[in-house]
Amino acid sequence: MPMKLHLAKQLNKVDFSVIPVYTEEKLSKLKAYGLASEIIDLTDSDFGRKLGELHMLYTPQLGRLLLLGLGNKKDLTPARLRTAIQTAILGTKKFKPSSLQIILWNHPGLQSQEFLELISFASMFGAYSFDYYRQEEKSNLANVFLVVSQISKTASAAVAAGSTIGQAANQARDLANHPANIATPAHLAAHAKSLAQKYNLRIRVLEERDMKKEGMGLLLGVSRGSDEPPKFIVVEHGPKSKNPIVLIGKGLTFDSGGISIKPSERMEEMKYDMCGGATVLGILQAAAMLKLKIPLVGLIPSSENLLSGRATKPGDVLTSLSGKTVEIINTDAEGRLILADAITYAKKHYQPKLIMDYATLTGAIIVALGDEFTGVFANLEKYHQSVFKASRATGEKLWLMPLPEEYQDQLKSNIADLKNTGEKGLGGAITASLFLSRFVEQTPWMHFDIAGTAWTMRARPHLPVGATGWGVYHAIHFLSSLK
Repeated sequence: MPMKLHLAKQLNKVDFSVIPVYTEEKLSKLKAYGLASEIIDLTDSDFGRKLGELHMLYTPQLGRLLLLGLGNKKDLTPARLRTAIQTAILGTKKFKPSSLQIILWNHPGLQSQEFLELISFASMFGAYSFDYYRQEEKSNLANVFLVVSQISKTASAAVAAGSTIGQAANQARDLANHPANIATPAHLAAHAKSLAQKYNLRIRVLEERDMKKEGMGLLLGVSRGSDEPPKFIVVEHGPKSKNPIVLIGKGLTFDSGGISIKPSERMEEMKYDMCGGATVLGILQAAAMLKLKIPLVGLIPSSENLLSGRATKPGDVLTSLSGKTVEIINTDAEGRLILADAITYAKKHYQPKLIMDYATLTGAIIVALGDEFTGVFANLEKYHQSVFKASRATGEKLWLMPLPEEYQDQLKSNIADLKNTGEKGLGGAITASLFLSRFVEQTPWMHFDIAGTAWTMRARPHLPVGATGWGVYHAIHFLSSLK
């Protein structure tokens, strides 16, 4: 059962209480809570209140108490608040609490609609645990109370929205964290069908024979080396429209690199190559739960990229759904191939108002931006302001990347319309995006390269190892802002 969030005006009997404290706040102000003198006697050397700093105490009134540093008040942003709340929730996990409360009484600024939604989302996110394959005792945090000065309809709606989006993001994390022997293309399609049934979404799944009829030569070329049949998942939300927003998610459930095989070190992480597809399903789940009245279509091309006697080889030429031919230089540059056929399918069947694609596309974006920022590429400026406003509100960080025409020459092929890679070591994330742009053409489009942000293998105080569900929260904020 998912954790439940509650608004409360009174203190509750819980396993843990969390009190956020700014750096400039005097700890003596905590007398307002009627807490024991051992808190008031703390000094800055005991608890400096830096962002995410934790100080644990036991008090007669509240039992286990966690003081949470917020840093300087003037520096607080949604991203920093989200980091702090997730750090606090994760900081209690080793004690396996079943309930906790976050006391916001003396912080009116944290009780705004914006911050209550964010705190609710961060609480759901921080409480997440992937326990499917463990026999040891599992996490059992069932209830979190946000203790506020006043309960209003606005506050209740904000908490409900944050909780809902958090649930959807955690579902996306679950989907991505499953191992590749479980999370096959068929598993991805079955999950999409269960979401459709539960949330009244429209769905159809194209099988391999359907893809052959459509002419999806790039997707079929990638899947050729695997015994697992590919799936092309189509999910629709909201009112029917001639010009919906189309969300495309890369659904590579395992990527060995194919004939251009990857190094064995950390290859197990390639189960995460379907995080884009998981994000799209998370967005659609949240949109349905929130009843967003905006027409959305999710497209998830899903396959494995393995090597066998039937696998596509470097030097092969594949024909895309668009009719463009592609010379395969590197079979590990496969994500752009399946996305290209999905983009053409979107244009052919939906005439999109906007295409937004999510893909763990290139290692080059990690070299450029590390693991804190997602690279966003766009062929128009119309949505820039809304996209970055949503980024600031949700703490899901973006960096705008260029699409320079000067690099298009890198994709020229001697025998086909284009090749699937540019020059090695020269703007790899950019040339991958330019490859996609050749299929997008004039359709409004944004590409999110989430290779650095979709999962993490370095544990941080606010973020455990595993999938992050990046993009679910951001997309819902962005889509909600559209008229």
